[in-house]
Amino acid sequence: MNSDLPAPVGPSGRMSRQLLIIMLSFSFGIFVGGLAAGGELERLAIAGAESLPFMALALLAYLGAGRPWVRVVALLWLLAILPVYSLANVLYGYALLFPPLPDGTETAINSDAGASLRMLGIVAGGALSLMVGFAFLFRPVRLAFSRFLPIDPDSFVHTVALVAVVGVTLTSFVPLLVLSQPPLLAMQDPQGGGTGPLSMGRDAWGMLRDDLYGLVWMIPASVVAVGFGIRRDLRAALDRLGLVRPTWRQVGVGLAVGVSLVAGANLLDMGTQWLWDTMGWSVTNQVAVERLMGYTLSPVGAVVVGVSAGLGEELAVRGVLQPRLGLLLSNLFFTGLHALQYNWDALLTVFVLGLVFGLVRNRTNTTTSAITHGSYDFVLTIGSVLQIPGF
Repeated sequence: MNSDLPAPVGPSGRMSRQLLIIMLSFSFGIFVGGLAAGGELERLAIAGAESLPFMALALLAYLGAGRPWVRVVALLWLLAILPVYSLANVLYGYALLFPPLPDGTETAINSDAGASLRMLGIVAGGALSLMVGFAFLFRPVRLAFSRFLPIDPDSFVHTVALVAVVGVTLTSFVPLLVLSQPPLLAMQDPQGGGTGPLSMGRDAWGMLRDDLYGLVWMIPASVVAVGFGIRRDLRAALDRLGLVRPTWRQVGVGLAVGVSLVAGANLLDMGTQWLWDTMGWSVTNQVAVERLMGYTLSPVGAVVVGVSAGLGEELAVRGVLQPRLGLLLSNLFFTGLHALQYNWDALLTVFVLGLVFGLVRNRTNTTTSAITHGSYDFVLTIGSVLQIPGF
C-alpha cells in the first residue's frame, strides 16, 4: 500500500500552498538575482547550489506521487544531478593527481602512470556507485531493503530518496578509497603536493558568512523536502522534521551530551590513533585539518560552526532523512559527507558521533540533537582557539 500522504486540505492547506509558492518564487529570485548582481549577493546565491537541486528533487518527487508526467521529470532531474555530484568528486581527484603549475596557467603533466590509473578508478568507482543507487528504482530491490529500512517500497517519494541518498553516500567515499587520502586535506598539505586552501579568494570572515549562507538555504530546503505545501501544512512539516520548542530538560540534555562527547571523541581518537599506528594505516593529517578549518578558529567562528553545522546538518540528516531511511543509512550518508576531508580513522569518530546524534533525535527531537551537535562543535572549536591540550 502506497504511504504517500494526501494533500493538506482546508484553510491550512491553501495557506501552505500559497506560502510554498512565495518561498519558491523568493528563492528563485534571490538565486538568479544574486548571480546577476555579483558581490556578496552572488556568494549568497552560490551557497544555494548545494541545497537547491535537492530541494527541487524533493518537490518533484512529491508532485510526481500523483502525476505520471511529473515522475518522468523527477527521474530525469535525478539522472542529471547525481552524475554532477559524482563529477565534483572526480574533479577533486583530478586537482590532486594533476595539480596546476605554479603560475596557475595550466595543469602539470603527471608522468606517473599510477596517477592515470587512480583517476580512472575514481571515475569507475563513481559510475558503479551511481549504478547501485539507481538499482533502487526497481521495486524488488526496494522490497528487500524495506525489511531493514522504514520505507514503503511503493512510495515514489521514498524511491527517489533512496536512490539519491545511496548514490551520494557511495560516491562520497570513492576518492578516499582510491587515493587512500582525503582530497581536501591532501590539497591543504604542502608535503602532499596540494594546491592550498580552497577559499575561492575569501578571507576568514567571508568563509564564515558562506557557512551562514548555506544554512539560510538549508532551512527552507529541509521544509520543502518533507512535503510542505504539497503533502503537509507547516505544522505537520515542522513536526515531521522534529523541529519543536525544546523543554529546559532537553536543552540541558543536549548541552550535557554535546560537551561530554568532546571528551569521548578524544578518547576514541586516541584509541583509533593507536590502532592505526599499530596496523601501519594512514591517519588523518591534523596539520592539514587545522589549515582547512583555520577560518573557524575564533570565538565568532566557534559560534558560526556550532549554529551552521549543528542546525544545518541535523536538519538534513536527522530531520529529513533519519525518520524515513533509518539511523544506519542516514548516518552513513552523514559520514560520507565528511569523506573528502577526513581519513578512515577520523571518519570512524564521525560515524560514532552521528550515531549519538541520531539516538538523541530518536529519544527527543531534532532540535535537541541540533543543540547536542552544535555544542559539541562549539566546545571543540573554542578549545582549539584557546589551545587547550587535547583539542
